[in-house]
Amino acid sequence: MSLYKNLTYVFLFITSTLFSQTKEQYIFKHLIRADASIVSGYMYKDGIRNVYVNGNAEYYIDNKISVRGDANFLLGSSELSKNYIGFKDNHSIGLGLVYHLKTKNHFDPYFIFQPSIAYSSSYLDVNKAPHVMNADGTYPTNNIYYSPVLSPLATCGLGFNYYFQRFAHLFMETRYIYGQHLSNAPSPLSLEEIRITFGLGFNVFAVKPKRE
Repeated sequence: MSLYKNLTYVFLFITSTLFSQTKEQYIFKHLIRADASIVSGYMYKDGIRNVYVNGNAEYYIDNKISVRGDANFLLGSSELSKNYIGFKDNHSIGLGLVYHLKTKNHFDPYFIFQPSIAYSSSYLDVNKAPHVMNADGTYPTNNIYYSPVLSPLATCGLGFNYYFQRFAHLFMETRYIYGQHLSNAPSPLSLEEIRITFGLGFNVFAVKPKRE
């Protein structure tokens, strides 16, 4: 966690430095932005930490409203629930609206609401769950895997983009994920999660902006 905290400090330092280097505004209707980043997630109900790769694209239909699509792929998951269940898959896609708080510079704070759907599967670690027994009275020797399912998610969050030049921007975002894993596991995991990410994105204009 100390490394992650140090990276956050570096990101904020770079942001504050760039903030004084340009006064040009880049946040207009028809702006297209996209990025790919590593996302850190924490499922606080079960104490499970996840790492995802995220890719998203966004189109500003207005100076304050944009449409954004996201795709998340689970790279790895640590820890198990108290019932010795962990994730094998937990991928998701979503499409939603973003509301931007208009500023007079290149700082772009926003709120996002995004209905999503998750493709997830879980397993029971039999090596850590010695109480599990087969129907014939024997103990399993391999992990028990449960079928993957689709589960609806509701996500909301806040963040900011920092358009320090015409074709690139910095970003930081945190969001809350709400959902229940609709699995046939005896103790299905909760999909509630806090995620945070930051990095470098790219942006172009689909139509040359009309500046007021």
